[in-house]
Amino acid sequence: MAKLTKARAAVTIAFAASVPLIAGCTAHNGQSSPRKTPTAPASPSPRSSVIDLTKTPPDISGSAKALIRLANRTGSEEVAVIGNIKAGTVAVATECTGEGKTTIAIGKLAIYTIPCAATPSTTYNEIGLGSSKQQVKITVTASPGVHWGLSVGWRSGFQRPS
Repeated sequence: MAKLTKARAAVTIAFAASVPLIAGCTAHNGQSSPRKTPTAPASPSPRSSVIDLTKTPPDISGSAKALIRLANRTGSEEVAVIGNIKAGTVAVATECTGEGKTTIAIGKLAIYTIPCAATPSTTYNEIGLGSSKQQVKITVTASPGVHWGLSVGWRSGFQRPS
């Protein structure tokens, strides 16, 4: 009979020891155990099939030298003053998302406004320089709620529009 009592005691001890382990693996505050892989999120998150381009600077591939690369900006900003830009081509890529517009000023060389919408979009522009320019101030003026990114690059040579 003593063996039966020891067996029951062992089962009782094993059960008592396992209760905290089992409790640690159950849901806590409505969340699943960290060991379980959730099959669906607790609250649906809005997903868009469009990647928000403003999270990384716009691509200016083809430009030999990146001068400015900014991403995930809002509001208006004096971006930079470029001390010297040699004769060649200045490439400008602007991305924006949100309702409104973004105006980009490249010193006295160019100023243009692009419309922004809920879907992110990218606008590319090139400015041909026949001679070097000094102290070129880059500014962006954006409508409230507009997120934008900007890349400015330079490469030698340029083609005049035909």
